[in-house]
Amino acid sequence: MTGLRGLRLKGFESQDFESGREELKRRRQANLARLPELVEQFRTRLEAVGGTFHLARTDAEAREIIAGICQAAGAGIVTKSKSMATEEIFLNQHLESLGMEVVETDLGEYIVQRLHQHPSHLIAPAIHLTVEDWAEELGTAPDKDAIMAYARTELREKFINASVGISGANAAIAETGTVMIVTNEGNADLTITLPRVHVALFGMDKLVASLDDAVAMLRMLPRSATGQLMSAYVNLVTGPSRSSDIGFSPVIGAHGPREMHCVVLDNGRTEMLVQPVFADALTCIRCGACSNACPSFMAVGGHQFGHIYSGPIGLVLTPFHHGLEADELPQSLCTQCNACEEICPVGIPLPRQILEHRRHSHRKTLSKQALLELWSRPSLARTGTALAAPVSRLFPVGPAPLAGRSLRSQLRAGGPPEAPPATIFASCLVDRMTPEAGLALNRILRAAGHRVEYPRAQWCCGLICANAGDFEKAERLGRQLVDDLAGSSGPIVTPSASCFGAVTLDLDDWGGATPELPPVRERMVDSTRFLLRLLESRPELVRAPEGERQRIAYHDSCQTKRQLGLVAEPRRVLELAGYEVVDLVEVANCCGFGGTFSMDWPQVADRMVQWKLDAVAATGCSVLASDNPGCLMHIRAGASRRELPLRVAHVLELVAERLAAPTS
Repeated sequence: MTGLRGLRLKGFESQDFESGREELKRRRQANLARLPELVEQFRTRLEAVGGTFHLARTDAEAREIIAGICQAAGAGIVTKSKSMATEEIFLNQHLESLGMEVVETDLGEYIVQRLHQHPSHLIAPAIHLTVEDWAEELGTAPDKDAIMAYARTELREKFINASVGISGANAAIAETGTVMIVTNEGNADLTITLPRVHVALFGMDKLVASLDDAVAMLRMLPRSATGQLMSAYVNLVTGPSRSSDIGFSPVIGAHGPREMHCVVLDNGRTEMLVQPVFADALTCIRCGACSNACPSFMAVGGHQFGHIYSGPIGLVLTPFHHGLEADELPQSLCTQCNACEEICPVGIPLPRQILEHRRHSHRKTLSKQALLELWSRPSLARTGTALAAPVSRLFPVGPAPLAGRSLRSQLRAGGPPEAPPATIFASCLVDRMTPEAGLALNRILRAAGHRVEYPRAQWCCGLICANAGDFEKAERLGRQLVDDLAGSSGPIVTPSASCFGAVTLDLDDWGGATPELPPVRERMVDSTRFLLRLLESRPELVRAPEGERQRIAYHDSCQTKRQLGLVAEPRRVLELAGYEVVDLVEVANCCGFGGTFSMDWPQVADRMVQWKLDAVAATGCSVLASDNPGCLMHIRAGASRRELPLRVAHVLELVAERLAAPTS
């Protein structure tokens, strides 16, 4: 996956990603707004050039339509080029049950079919297999040239003898009745030209108004998928093969199929279109970039992280095509890291859409339900965690042990009455897991001359519950927190970037908007930006030791980097405090915490934290910094389990250690 991401970055050196994304998103949304009109226009244009149009409302209808076409053609052999829509409707199995030989001709699909599996990636169906796996199945040497030679020999006869060729489509152009097929193997050309009948199956979301819309897609699709400037083959097919004889009389099928059938598939797409939360998912161009960026996908593979459609987009599509039950386990593997939305060439809000499905999911264990219920009751949660702290340190069960003493039991607020006030919103994790970050913030605020307020009733912003799909508890916690902070004074500084994002960006979405929220939101600031403004305006507050600067590895938390867009800022803070910051070169940005994710999937979370620790080790640094308490506790626990000599510290702690000694 790192290789594909590297190729993607190189591909976008010649094309501005953001402007291309904005243009493609605008075009795709405009096409969806006209979808019923485009369906009818495509039908009219296709029929005008001799093609046959079919509209399939369900997967069963699509199977029967295509089976009928194949039977009418007397098909014994059916060749197929790569098509996820045929996987969606389980077409191969249906045609085989009717006695037809169905042959996948894309090389990856071919080996997956031989192994009786289904694709594990939208564009790289056999990415989960090694060359040795291929060689063992095909009986060749474990060498790509030998494997391709075998496939060519085996498939050549199938191409020649097939009566029907079935393809998908990357776009269907309404103004001309044309389907666009983008591939990197010549198999699609043979599939759509040699048989007497060509069937193109595609979702109605593939309809675009014009060739310009299709070209806008071509600018983004190859770069996002494989890092190519353009795919090897781009076919534009308009109806059956048409030519003229010497007398200019039209001839059908002399140089290609005599029949061209386009089967336009609904199968839940119109339902998706009318739901505002999910409509944008229909702008997807099936590039697979979201899978390439997804840490969970990299950790477990597409067969676990998906049903038929794999990866983050698959978690969104599956309930509409195959039911919510088929999505129950895969969607629980999402950490909400937002890497998929960041890389998506049409900017689909995939994390929010996955959360919406999670909201309706029934996959919550009794222990998880009990935890969420406990956490949503502040008084009970504080009492419970205080009682559990000694036991958790002796017998760690969750992702990390509780702190021996909570922040609220140690922090002493106050200061000169005439001093400007500042309020600490610690977050539940800082209170019970990483109190040292809250204590460091208190020291910095006092050193800056503030009178510190700490509302004692504060607890949780609701993010833990929201990420688990329980918006009701998230809303209740968020409202309560806003009420608890409303009576405070001055800026509200929080050491938790995730909680800052939850209160300022997410709470409205959970239904937690109240009249008290806007003024609280306006006063709230994350500790990174607060420190940056403070140290830039008052550099005398810190004093770095003389000599060589201490090297600090830095972990970008998912929310800080992607939700808040803070990348340079935390590094600048550490530099102002006298440290040298070293960036990590890593497999995945996410550390694997993900709220309750690390409890639901501890082995997967541990694999992600191993990647993180390997990246830190490669820097040679003995200290890792971040600004998110969830990441800190998860990475710290991972290092502790491995008995690594690594200190994992909040940026606040490192800055507090450099505070200049007070003068008399």
